[in-house]
Amino acid sequence: MNNFGQNLQRTSILKELSDGNAELGEGFAQVIDNMVMQSGITNPKGETYEIVTRSWKNLASNPDKTPEDIKKLDVQFKSEINTLAASYLLYMAREVGNLTGKLDYFQYETFVIKHRFSRYDTMNKPEYMAQVKQQIRNAFNKIANHGEETGDNLIDKKDMAAYIYALATKTKRDENNNFVGYEIDGILTPEAYAVSENMLFRNDDNMISIKIRLGYKMMFGE
Repeated sequence: MNNFGQNLQRTSILKELSDGNAELGEGFAQVIDNMVMQSGITNPKGETYEIVTRSWKNLASNPDKTPEDIKKLDVQFKSEINTLAASYLLYMAREVGNLTGKLDYFQYETFVIKHRFSRYDTMNKPEYMAQVKQQIRNAFNKIANHGEETGDNLIDKKDMAAYIYALATKTKRDENNNFVGYEIDGILTPEAYAVSENMLFRNDDNMISIKIRLGYKMMFGE
């Protein structure tokens, strides 16, 4: 490809993910990768990640919110989720040399193997790598198609925003421990991420699939 074509592609990714910050995306990637051990269990040395800002949390905890406050919370939450999604995807795209801002499966696989599994001796274990790649495929399908059974099989920033929305929400239960819905929490703990990753890696329609679908609808009304 000549320089003109390369510049056009670079312009494409910059336009597609112009609201992203690669450094923010890299920081998010490092934190979540450190939340789990090779087996998927919680890393006791993992750190909590605040997906939304402290000011958002403070306003959300105010019991006397006005209609204007509620609207502000919604707008700010969506803005922060979109920024983090674009930043994470921008970092991923740069890591794998993608110039469109939309990752296909093999680019996603390359990134996840490098960041999630390269710390371990996996390359010399074909059977284990086959298992890992199936888990990655399951995760890709859930994110790329925002929790639906089929889609375009590309991860764009809307798909990533829906996934991060899912990570930012938790289930609500009543006094009898019965499920009553979801609530925005905005704080991602290693324990919560380990559970989400486990469901993401599975080949079934589960709670993370539902939360991603909900996230896509809440974020974009689609």
